[in-house]
Parts: sequence; structure tokens; C-alpha cells
Amino acid sequence: MERELAIYVSAAPEMDAECELLGQLLAQLTPAVRWSIKRTPGHHEGGNPDLPALRASPFYLILLGMDIVAPMGVEWMAAQQAHSTVFAYRSAAAIPSPAATTFARNAGVNWTLYTTPLDLQRQFERALIQALVNGTPGYGLELEDIEALAARLKELEKQSPGPESEERRGAGRGGIILPRG
Repeated sequence: MERELAIYVSAAPEMDAECELLGQLLAQLTPAVRWSIKRTPGHHEGGNPDLPALRASPFYLILLGMDIVAPMGVEWMAAQQAHSTVFAYRSAAAIPSPAATTFARNAGVNWTLYTTPLDLQRQFERALIQALVNGTPGYGLELEDIEALAARLKELEKQSPGPESEERRGAGRGGIILPRG
């Protein structure tokens, strides 16, 4: 039986590098699981978010850099109403606009700071694995998936940060990650 998980990502276009690395992470994290990734629509895609996809996603990731763009606020409110598992990250390297500062302060969430897209990938991997392991059996993962995730989490806890290398391959705008095999 094919298993599928979904994540909705609220991010401005400036976060394309981060989103590409997250797509690569999901492709490697659970090889037997199909991932559906939806993202804040770009300027050329129209301004309406895919709210049904957001409400159906058990995971919601918001990335805040220099600015918040429409419709990230609508996506944020919809994720809160859907009771999705929220991952909130802010770039420590970006100087936030007044709108981004106000949003971050009033969002009512503890933001995790990251310094580079690779640092975000490392931090998010740990947080997502923890959520997947803690949320099972609700996510429909098989025992071998859970064991592999738990082993990966232990491995990550032992690792020190590696070299800063970001190989990009064009997965920044969202997509479907197919299971191996």
C-alpha cells in the first residue's frame, strides 16, 4: 500500500534555496513514503493559496526571511484553524521588514532561528523526524519506517554540523516526492 504524507510550506520567493533543500530532504527521509509539498503561490501563479491542501496537510512549515508576502498570513491562520503540526523558522541572516517583525512578534509561536539554508535543513530534519515518530500511528508509517527514522534521529544527535554545501536541483516550488521501488 502506498503511503502519502503532505506538508504545506508558507514562504516568500526569497526562500527558494531553503525550499529546494527541504524537498531533497523529504525525498531521502522516508523512501517508502510519497510526499506532497504545496507552497505559497508565486506572483505569477495568482494570489490564492491552496487552502484545501493546507487543511489536509498534517504538517505546516512557515519560513520567514526579510518579508512576509501575501497570502502567507491567510495560510498561517488556516494552519492554526486546521491544528496542523507547525514548524516556524526565521532566517537570522535576514534583516526583517517592519511587517515581518510585527507578524513574527504577534504570531504567538516560538520561532527557531537558522543561519543558512543547510542549517535550516538540519534543524528541520530533526524536528520533522521527532514529529513523525511521536505522531505514529497517526501518520500510517510502517514499523520499519519508524525504526529507520528513530535510528536517523540518534545519528543526527551524534553528528556535528558538516561542511556548508548546498547542491540545488530545482525542487524549490513544491512537488510530489515518489517512493523508491
